[in-house]
Amino acid sequence: MRRLGSILFGAAVLMGGCASIPSGLEWARDDADGEARLVLLSDGPLARPVTLSCLPASGAVDLTLVGYRRDGAAIELHSGKVWNRYRGAGVAEDGPDAPLRIQARLNAADPVLVHLADTGDLTIVQGQVKTTAPNAFAPAHDFLRLCQAG
Repeated sequence: MRRLGSILFGAAVLMGGCASIPSGLEWARDDADGEARLVLLSDGPLARPVTLSCLPASGAVDLTLVGYRRDGAAIELHSGKVWNRYRGAGVAEDGPDAPLRIQARLNAADPVLVHLADTGDLTIVQGQVKTTAPNAFAPAHDFLRLCQAG
């Protein structure tokens, strides 16, 4: 069943439509080197890795997403009806299908992140790909509380 979902997702992306990443996503804390990190993990080959990271009490959250060059470096984050578009910077290999590692810095008090901390709801859009993440209420709340300026 998961394989069929991956095939349908791939077809939707090739046709230019928006699609959600199939099931198999989960949030995990992966703190390292004094940095708090919340990572969206996937067991599927089509998923785009997403990481939120911060230095505790810094007031800033770094968003990293691995997408495709053809989809550009703009990222939209939606949490319920609250959303915003962020310009990212990225480096890619040559070719439209080359992976692009996009990074954007957000204020920890950004309305989308505040809503994420309150509800656990997050959808990430980059180009034609829409990823609806599983609910992250507890890990997002705890992570973003660490990131807020002291």
